[in-house]
Amino acid sequence: MRARLSGVNIVSHLLFLFCGIFFLAGCQQGGAVGGDSLSHAALQESSGDARLSVFLRLKEPEGPNLWMKISNLEVGSYNTWFPIRATREEIHRQEVRSNGQILAARGGVPAGQYQNIRFTVEKAALDRNGEMIFLSVDNPVVEINFPAELHLAKGDSTSLFLTWDTAGSMQGTALLQPNMSINLQSIPLVTDLAYVSCPLLDTIYIIRTDLNMVCGSIGISGKPTTIVANLAANRLYVLAPKDSAVKIFELTSNRLIDQIRIPLSIKATYMTVSADGKKAYLLDEMGNNLLRLDLQTGTVDGQIRIGSRPKYMLYLEDQNLLAISCAYAQKVYFLDATSLAIVNTVNTGGTPDGLLERDNYLYVAESSSNSVSVFELPGGRDKFRINVGIKPRRLVFGNSHIYISNYGSGTVSVLSPGQLNASRGIQIGGMPFEMDVSLTRQWLYVGDEYKGGVSVIDLSSNKVTGWIELDAATDTLVVVKLAEALRSR
Repeated sequence: MRARLSGVNIVSHLLFLFCGIFFLAGCQQGGAVGGDSLSHAALQESSGDARLSVFLRLKEPEGPNLWMKISNLEVGSYNTWFPIRATREEIHRQEVRSNGQILAARGGVPAGQYQNIRFTVEKAALDRNGEMIFLSVDNPVVEINFPAELHLAKGDSTSLFLTWDTAGSMQGTALLQPNMSINLQSIPLVTDLAYVSCPLLDTIYIIRTDLNMVCGSIGISGKPTTIVANLAANRLYVLAPKDSAVKIFELTSNRLIDQIRIPLSIKATYMTVSADGKKAYLLDEMGNNLLRLDLQTGTVDGQIRIGSRPKYMLYLEDQNLLAISCAYAQKVYFLDATSLAIVNTVNTGGTPDGLLERDNYLYVAESSSNSVSVFELPGGRDKFRINVGIKPRRLVFGNSHIYISNYGSGTVSVLSPGQLNASRGIQIGGMPFEMDVSLTRQWLYVGDEYKGGVSVIDLSSNKVTGWIELDAATDTLVVVKLAEALRSR
């Protein structure tokens, strides 16, 4: 996970800092600052009742190529200031323009009402083809009022959005007066959205698929992992393992409306929900259990021990079956979703993980054999096996192709259904894991546990076209066609 490191100056080389889960690189001091001289480190969390994430974007893509070193980023509550301790130390217009949006700060603050934000500009420069020309700073303490009062309750996780007018920040040729505005989060209902869970932050970030930028966040206690959306019911189901609960949100308002407790004997690691939204199926990997929750009554109405180390589960609606991959058993079990009886079992050649059903075939990512096995449905007859990247984990379908995230090689393989080989992998780096597709925009979103964000792949060219920076390990990623659902009502 990448971000800026406050208070560390590194001369002529890169310093790699590891604090449990984070890293990154250096800063250069002297008469001129190089264009790539950016210091990095983890935006680690500070304690507080609520969490704030501050994102930065540009007012216009063109403008002077400015650089600033900032410190003391704080939010104000009735003239009392609270620091957001994990702050990006350096801000470079070129980097913001390349990414579209960057994470400037994140941290915990007390619950309460907030009216403004401020920070100090320590240094500023104009980058002219890599040569940094330092500028004078007029009024180094920059204070920006919110358009409306921000109310934070305990457990909230909300986002703020700074917009930087670089052209308006230049006063003549040698003076900088940062020109910025700020907006509170507003979740649009007129476009498809992508929801990304970040368990370590107790947060789900929401991405606009038309802009590929974060537009908001939701605070969810219990280390949220699996997310399942049901448009017909206007519900978002979230598995919160630490709270031993399934939390249910209204999609159109992101409001928590219910939570159902999971028995403490079950340590849920994965979840799926029936198409009608009435049943949730939970896997307990360590306990080798499958549990069924009635989401209408909040009770457990079925349980079965299944295989050894169940990893992933797919609900096959047309057949009313659950397909469950079990790592140590190296099998995929098919269970009747009503009776929970095992109706079929197939053996895999390696450790099975993610599953995908397409055109009456079941595709199984086998992480230990670096391949995808294909079985005919119904019946489970073994058809063929396809070599892909290292440690494949998940599969999704989009634009007539199957995409496989290769956790061990930092690639995404592309497979045409029916073919016996995959194309050369799309290189994205990191540890690609969960994926989903926006068919409306023709994007493939790939969450990355290591780099801490989401890669965006253009399905028409199979090329990486964007990076959405979250600076936090991601878990589940799901695209919600909310605009389409609202139009159909």
